[in-house]
Amino acid sequence: MKYINNAKLGKMSVMGLGCWNFGGQWNKTSKKEAINIIRFGIDSGINFVDVAESYGIPDGQCELILGEALKDGYRSKVKIISKVGWYARRDGKLSANTFWERVLRKIVREIKPYWLTETRRPEFIRLSGHACCGRLHTDYIDLLLCHDGITNKLEPFIEGFNELKQEGMIKEYGISTDNFDNLKRFYELSDGFCAACEFDYSLLNRNAEKQIIPFCIENNIAMLTRGSLCRGLLSGKYNFNTIFTEKSRIHWNPDGACRQEYLDYIAKVEVLKKQYKNKIIDVSYQYIFSQNNPMSVVMGCTSLEQLNKNLEICNNKLTSQQIIEINSFLKNIH
Repeated sequence: MKYINNAKLGKMSVMGLGCWNFGGQWNKTSKKEAINIIRFGIDSGINFVDVAESYGIPDGQCELILGEALKDGYRSKVKIISKVGWYARRDGKLSANTFWERVLRKIVREIKPYWLTETRRPEFIRLSGHACCGRLHTDYIDLLLCHDGITNKLEPFIEGFNELKQEGMIKEYGISTDNFDNLKRFYELSDGFCAACEFDYSLLNRNAEKQIIPFCIENNIAMLTRGSLCRGLLSGKYNFNTIFTEKSRIHWNPDGACRQEYLDYIAKVEVLKKQYKNKIIDVSYQYIFSQNNPMSVVMGCTSLEQLNKNLEICNNKLTSQQIIEINSFLKNIH
């Protein structure tokens, strides 16, 4: 496993294990399988895991499974990254386990009614941090992130995080967002204590290169990326005729609201597949952690076989010349 050094987070493996797959929300990986995957990854050199209070069915299930996996000495071998902000189940507001509940939550986020935004109070953020530690069976979390990257109510997160830090419940805090203005404001409100930003970044979505990445570099903010395969599109498994049944991607279907986005993505994937053939997954991951300004990739997996493939990918970096060639190639994809 290769590692990078972050000014605020220290030594980080170029690959971190995303645990959102382990709570029954996206697939049927059993608890036993999940624990085996987590421990095998740690034994293989992965030194940080990524989770959130809202991952799993019911909410918090992924943290509970991760907490089980980190017993027997495994906790001391990894940094835990978790996220808070979607604590609706805990404050009696809006749960979201069914499709229609999730649709309703999306509508509520758009209209931002007073009764919901007022639940974003520092005491809720603080209690959420305590609850995360409880589910994870740990005395502290290494990095706690604001999970709502589009909210205009950032002050309660900062105040709650500072209280958790004073209590020793978290070591560092930051934000998960693709919105540059929110990252900048979060950093300023924290008086520069924002330690990390987790953002979407892939060969198909390089929006972060415009403002987020330069800002992180300038202010020594650790960079963690998600969405490296663009919801699986860069795996090369899908085509123009694919019909999705998984809830987070049904909007890409022929009658979906984001059908044109899907067609544009797949057109680019087809070009990338011709260029990189069976190495498209390797290139997609390696492109990210091979940059001059290092960042770590949060990778999800559902089996030991998939984890082994990801670990093999992380053993090799792209050269500077290869990065230049990929950038040149990407510019010519329309």
